[in-house]
Amino acid sequence: MTDKINVQLTVELAHQCVKCSACRSVCPTYSVVKEERSSPRGRLALAEAVVDGIMPLTEDIAKQWNECAMCRRCEWICPNEVEYKEIMFRARHEVKEKLGKKDFVKDAVYNGLAMMGNTITKTAMKFAPTLMNMYGKIFRKDVPEYNAVFLNTGIPKFTKLMPKPTAKPFALRGKISKPKKGSKGRLLFFTGCMIDAFYGKTGENVIKLMNEAGYEVIVPENIRCCGAPQLYGGEVELFEKLMKHNKEELSKYDFDAVVVACPTCGGALKEEYGYPVKDFAEILEEQGFFTFRGKGEKVYFHFPCHSYTAMKTDPDVYRTVLKNVDNAKYVEGENAMMCCGFAGYFSVANYEVATELQKNKINDIEKTEAEYVLSDCPGCVFNLADGMYKHGEYKKVKVQHLADYLAERLTDEPVENKEEKEKEQEEITSVY
Repeated sequence: MTDKINVQLTVELAHQCVKCSACRSVCPTYSVVKEERSSPRGRLALAEAVVDGIMPLTEDIAKQWNECAMCRRCEWICPNEVEYKEIMFRARHEVKEKLGKKDFVKDAVYNGLAMMGNTITKTAMKFAPTLMNMYGKIFRKDVPEYNAVFLNTGIPKFTKLMPKPTAKPFALRGKISKPKKGSKGRLLFFTGCMIDAFYGKTGENVIKLMNEAGYEVIVPENIRCCGAPQLYGGEVELFEKLMKHNKEELSKYDFDAVVVACPTCGGALKEEYGYPVKDFAEILEEQGFFTFRGKGEKVYFHFPCHSYTAMKTDPDVYRTVLKNVDNAKYVEGENAMMCCGFAGYFSVANYEVATELQKNKINDIEKTEAEYVLSDCPGCVFNLADGMYKHGEYKKVKVQHLADYLAERLTDEPVENKEEKEKEQEEITSVY
């Protein structure tokens, strides 16, 4: 697969939509704004009009395209299999090329992510935990695991409750971990930016679970950001550089498949890079590896959009794994598969809409009376923790990555009353 991405927004692509409106029923931005322009159908109609020469490309059209979260739920439900991602990143690239309007915050975010893993960021991240601890003691004494970080200048429009940097950033890089008995194969763990910088323990737990499932795990030394945020934002040239670098690095290792704990990374590695990619939960589900014991808690799982849209992971994978945690009850919210409102830069550029989506998610969680909120995406975990602090009762609810929750409940003891457990969970079904 070539490292060059086709950036042309063609007539064929733009005319794929048949205007059936099925996408509006699952679009997160449309669920808040309730206007056609904020639906996938509306954005595609604008793309079609621009390509056909009916309308010129304007700042207002660019604004409508940039208000999309790129969750790709529209692709998930589309009966005509419209390639929404392909259309939208080309449209955003065209905005950059033809309008040339600079967004300094956006550029800083995308370029900052592109630098993750290089010598400069590795050095800087060594001092980040100490600095953030000092900052946290001054501004956020009531939230020991997080720090409030202002994301814009002047009087803050908003804050985000950022996780503290991991004590040993990038510590997993360049290591090989082997199972205790034999080996079913070798997995290359693509850690991703947030695990490397903030959720190091999550990365350790992914490796632990894969080793327990019988797999050897290798973490590449010099990988960078997967490039998905840049590609989705229309920064195609930057994505191509990242993909080229990562492919060269990954070519140094022998592996059977790539394993991820971030579906956005997984989607890019699968669709753009062309690698065989598995979510760590898929491997657990395939192996029938269910030796986890809970503590009588109710558990809510937020399905990351890119897990079932970009990676095409069956949502039942997560349901199966959680329903088989002994002495825990999986409860599924009515909107468990709706976007949480993070979507990377989207939550910065579209704060009001993102906040409404975040509130809706927290309301859905609290209706279930869950004590644990889990997800399989570090970005979603971060946003859910932030939302629970702002809009919910965060001291009553623990927000975790699925890998952390499972690793804490790993046991060698056999699961008791498995048939009764399965019967008890039969009533829990998806609303989709």
